[in-house]
Amino acid sequence: MELEILQIMKQAAGTKFSYKEIGKLLDRDAYRENAHWARPILEKLAFERHIWKDEAFYVYPTEQQRSEHRRKEGKVKASGEK
Repeated sequence: MELEILQIMKQAAGTKFSYKEIGKLLDRDAYRENAHWARPILEKLAFERHIWKDEAFYVYPTEQQRSEHRRKEGKVKASGEK
């Protein structure tokens, strides 16, 4: 199921999804039984840094977003050093 989630999110890179939207897109039957079924999988993917968590939404970052994030991280680390 993780690969299917990543595939859908990668197709719409940069778009914010709620866990309910992902759950509904992937498996409507499971969504009807439990609307929160995708949340633990999304949390795991965010923990493993395959996707980003932005407040209550999940994002598969574009290459531009990734490079900008890396650039900002580099500045923060460099400014903290003496």
